[in-house]
Amino acid sequence: MRLKELRGLPVIDPTAARKVGTVSDYQVDPASGRLAALDIDAVKNGGTERIMAQRIRRVGGSAVILTARGGSMPGPVPEINEDWLDVSTLTALEVMGDDGNLIGRLIDATFDQDALEVDAYLLRSTFFQRLFGSRGRIQPPKVHACSRELMIVNTGRVKELPAVPLSADSPTISLRLPLKDEDRLAAPAYYQVNDGKPVAQRS
Repeated sequence: MRLKELRGLPVIDPTAARKVGTVSDYQVDPASGRLAALDIDAVKNGGTERIMAQRIRRVGGSAVILTARGGSMPGPVPEINEDWLDVSTLTALEVMGDDGNLIGRLIDATFDQDALEVDAYLLRSTFFQRLFGSRGRIQPPKVHACSRELMIVNTGRVKELPAVPLSADSPTISLRLPLKDEDRLAAPAYYQVNDGKPVAQRS
């Protein structure tokens, strides 16, 4: 099932056999690759409410069914979570490879209706991809990092170099270069003083 198909679905409390609201938005956690929550327009108070994934038993093609306990639990008021993607940020999200090359932009994602895990992020297709029926897909394990403005994926082209530890025991390399004549110090000269002790002559 696609994420875009979630909007407009009724949310059902199976214990009371009643509709508690309608899905208005979704929240995807790219770090875990799961659907984290659904934002709904609640029937009871006419406001908005967030249904966390733990309260969802299954997402069907015609409705979202809550768990027995989830149907009676009040949900928090929706607010922006900087670690999650909603419909406004996932759609057209820029995708960059860790090699510095632009891959494209997201258009949607598919997810498992029981486990609520993201199966694949879908890239916006070009004219030729649409012509031949192909579309780019990004598997969640390939996501290296993601924010509400950029997704970075592992391309396999960049290999990390092993870090070289620096310690006090590390040998210090020094070069013995010959000095120029003008860089050499003059040899010290000595002269006799009254007490008979030689001292270096200051120049």
